[in-house]
Amino acid sequence: MVDFNLQPGVRLHVEPTSRFHVNRILINFATPQTADNSAARNLLANLLETSTAAYPTQTAFAKALNHLYGADASASVSRIGYAHTLRVRAEAVDDRFAQPGIFASLVDILYQMIFHPLITDGAFDAATFKTQRQNVANELASIKENKQYYAAWQLDRLYYDQSSLMRIPSYGRLEDLDKLTPASLVETYYDMLAHDQIDIFVYGNVDPQEVLDLFRQWPLSPRQSPLPNDIYYRQPFHHRVRELSERQDVNQAKLNLAYHFPVFYRDENYYAALVMNGILGGTPYSKLFANVREKASLAYYASSQLRLFSSHLAIQTGIDAKNYHQARQLIEAQVKAVQQGDFSETVMQEVKDALINQYQTGLDAPGGIVEHWLVDCMSNRLPAENVIESLQQVTKEQVANLAKKLQLQAVYFLDGEE
Repeated sequence: MVDFNLQPGVRLHVEPTSRFHVNRILINFATPQTADNSAARNLLANLLETSTAAYPTQTAFAKALNHLYGADASASVSRIGYAHTLRVRAEAVDDRFAQPGIFASLVDILYQMIFHPLITDGAFDAATFKTQRQNVANELASIKENKQYYAAWQLDRLYYDQSSLMRIPSYGRLEDLDKLTPASLVETYYDMLAHDQIDIFVYGNVDPQEVLDLFRQWPLSPRQSPLPNDIYYRQPFHHRVRELSERQDVNQAKLNLAYHFPVFYRDENYYAALVMNGILGGTPYSKLFANVREKASLAYYASSQLRLFSSHLAIQTGIDAKNYHQARQLIEAQVKAVQQGDFSETVMQEVKDALINQYQTGLDAPGGIVEHWLVDCMSNRLPAENVIESLQQVTKEQVANLAKKLQLQAVYFLDGEE
C-alpha cells in the first residue's frame, strides 16, 4: 500500500491491484461520538448519498452513476470504539473493461457528493431534508419491530454504564433527530469537513501518482485529528450483574447475555479470542449451536459475538419463554465448559478451518478488504500478516485460559408470555 498525506489529518491510501474488475473507493470521516452528533451525521449521510447541487434528485444522481456503467456510491455511519465514522463508498468497473476515464469520473461524482451537496442560502434543500429525515425516522422507529435487533440493542444499553456514550447507537435516537433543521445540519456538515480525521482508501487497477493528482485537488484544509490514539472503549468489570426483563407481544422470546471480556482487536490475545468465540457460539461447530439449539432444542438460534472495540462478548438466543431458566442454565454451562477446556481438538480444528475459510473468502471481496484496512488504520494497526498461521497456532490451553476472562455483566430477557 502506498500512503500519502494530503494535508495534516487527511491521508490517502492506495493499493494497486489487477485482481478485480472493479475499483473501490472508501472515504472515511471520523470524530469522537458525542451525545447528539450520531443522529445528525446519520441524516447527513442520507442527504449526501441522495442528491447534490449538480444532481438535485435521486433520479438524476442515479442516472449519473448509470452513465458510468452501473457505478455505485453510498454513505452510511458506523462506530469503531469511541470514533463515530461517516463513510462514503464508491465502486465502478475498471477502465480496462469499459472506457478510459471511468475512475476519474467516479472521483468527480464523489467530489460533488462531498463538496457540493444540495445547500442553498446556508441550509439544505427543505423538501429533500424533510424526506430524508422522515426516512431516517422510519428506520429508527422500525428497530422495535425487528425483535432480534431490538433485543441486541437493549442488551448493549444494559451492559454499558449509564454515563457511557456507547449507549447511544451510531445511527442516533429519534429524539435527537427531531431537533435537527436544514440550517443546523449544514453546521454539522461544515464541522465534519473542517475537523474530522479523513482517510481515503483506493483499491484497484490504478496508478498511485494519478490517484494522488486527482485527490490533492480537493479543497481539504489541514486539521489536527480529533481522535485519541486509543479509540477502544474500556469499561471496568462490575460485580453486580444487571438484569432486565421486558414484556412485548412477541411469538419468540429473546434471552441475551453480555460478558465482560477485556480483549481487543489485534492485541496479543486476538486470534485466541477468535477461536474461543468460534467454539462458544461463533460457528456452526460451537457449543451454543450444538448443545443449546440442536441437542436440547431450547433455542431457535444461539450464537455469540465478540465486541473487540468495547471490551465484551454478547450471546443472543431466541427461546420459548417457558424455558427461560433451563435455557439460561445451559447457556452459562457452555461458557463454563469452554473455560474448563471441555472441547475436543477435533472441534477446535473445525472452528479454525471455518475461520480460515471465512478469512480467505473475505479476500475475494474488494469492499471487505478496504473495510478491514479502515479498521486497521483507525486502531493504529499494521495490515494483518500470517493470519492463517496465527489461527493454526492457537492452543487449547490458550483458549481455556482466555475464556476465564469472561465474566457475566448483563442479562436481557424479552418475554412474550402473558
